[in-house]
This record gives sequence, structure tokens and C-alpha cells, in this order.
Amino acid sequence: MAGTYEQFVAFGTDLVGLERLLRLFQSACSLLIAYPLLLAAVWPNSPEVIHAAKATGLAAVRTQLNVTRRFIRLFRFMDTLKAGWVMYVGVEEKNLETWLSIISKTSLGLFGMTETMTLVDLMGIDSLQVFGPIRSKEIDAQAQYFWFVGLAASVLVSIIKLNGIDASVPSEDATKTNIAEKDAPKKDTSDKDAKKETPEKSAPETEKEKQRQQEVSAKKKLLVRGIVSDTIDMLLPGSAIGLVNITPGQVSTAMFFTTLTTGWAAWERTGAKLQQ
Repeated sequence: MAGTYEQFVAFGTDLVGLERLLRLFQSACSLLIAYPLLLAAVWPNSPEVIHAAKATGLAAVRTQLNVTRRFIRLFRFMDTLKAGWVMYVGVEEKNLETWLSIISKTSLGLFGMTETMTLVDLMGIDSLQVFGPIRSKEIDAQAQYFWFVGLAASVLVSIIKLNGIDASVPSEDATKTNIAEKDAPKKDTSDKDAKKETPEKSAPETEKEKQRQQEVSAKKKLLVRGIVSDTIDMLLPGSAIGLVNITPGQVSTAMFFTTLTTGWAAWERTGAKLQQ
């Protein structure tokens, strides 16, 4: 079995895992800036002037981490847009879940594309400005709408899938029960000496049922975690476009929490690869 050290190396060298680590550091910087008491706890017995300087330095670090994360996500939007397009042209009969998936992937892809467009401007090099500081900020602000819509549609898709799992489990069990009762031989109830025996499931059937239950439980866990993460993540673009009225500290807290939940999924994925 792979140890924690090996899994951390795999996680830190994985693009998604590395991006989540940088996002965790970025949100931690935002938390320290938003809550002076936390900053004072990190640097105790320091005057307010030092704390102000530390906050300024953390803001610069936060900006650099954001730029680095954007470079990691530089071409990710192409894969997301392609996934939405393939679903649009590949699925003939589209239901509500399909349309919401298309909207989610397309919106998130457009969000990533606008981020890539303003990456050079975000670097802060005056001689290499493409849109200029004012225009680039406007583009980034408009991109928040795509992010919000993409997350909202993703939440709805996960809810539909979760309800589908809950609805399919009892129906399948009931179908199996009906088939078993239909195929079972009829017993002579008039014979008092006949024993009413309940047929026991064979070991392979029991193992398959147990494995199926584990798979269903794992899918439900992933869907619930995705719903929670995406719903809380909606606070970030929601506050940027004015749909949610929360403080910068609350935004940083939400970012820190969702980084842990989504990062844990990447941690489990890299661990599963090592086990293979």
C-alpha cells in the first residue's frame, strides 16, 4: 500500500491537486487579511504597523497565487467546452438533466476562457497589457456570471442524479422480489408436514448485492459532496455580482472550506491510482 508521503507527492504533482493546494494557500491569505485577530495570532507581540505590513505582503502573495493558478488552468476551458459540445451533438433525446449538464459545462468553459483572456493583464506588466486594467477588470466581473450559472446548473444536475439513485434502488429491489416470487415453485399448503423454507441467497449473489450497495453509497457520497461544494462556491461569484451580500471574510471562509472538500476528492483519486 502507498503511504501518506507517496500519496502527497502524487497529489502535489497532479495538476488538479497542485491547483487545490495553491487555492488553499490563497484562501488562507485572504482569511488572515480579513480577520486581524487571526493575523495577530500568527504574529503575536507585534505592533499594528507590522501587522499592516504583513497584510500588504499577504495581499501580494495572494495575487501571485491567483496568477499561478490561472496558468495551471490555462487550457482547461477547452476540455470543458468540448464536453458540453459533445453532449449537445451526441445525445439525441435530451432531458432536463442533459440540458442542465450542457449549460453547466458551457458556462464553466466560458468562464475559464474569459479568465485566460485576461491572464496577461493580471500579471501586471504595463508594457504587455492587452485590455488594460479597467477593461480587464470588467471582463473578469462579467465572467463571474458564467461561473455562477455553471455552478447553479451543476448543483441541479447533481440533485437530479441523487434523486434518480434513490428512486432506482427500491424499484430494482422490488422487481427482483416480484421475479423471485413469480418463478418460485408453488407449495402445497394442505400438507401440514411441509416446511416453509425461505430460499437463501447464494454467496455470489450476496457479494454482488453488497458490492452494488457500496457502489451506490459511494456515488451518493460524491454527489452530496459535490452539491455542498458547488452550493457554497456559488457564494464567491454571487457576492461579486451582487446577488449575495456577505463580507470578504465570509467569502474567504467559503473558499477555504470548498477547497478542502474538492481537494479531498483529488486526494482520494490520486490515492486510488497509487493503489492500482
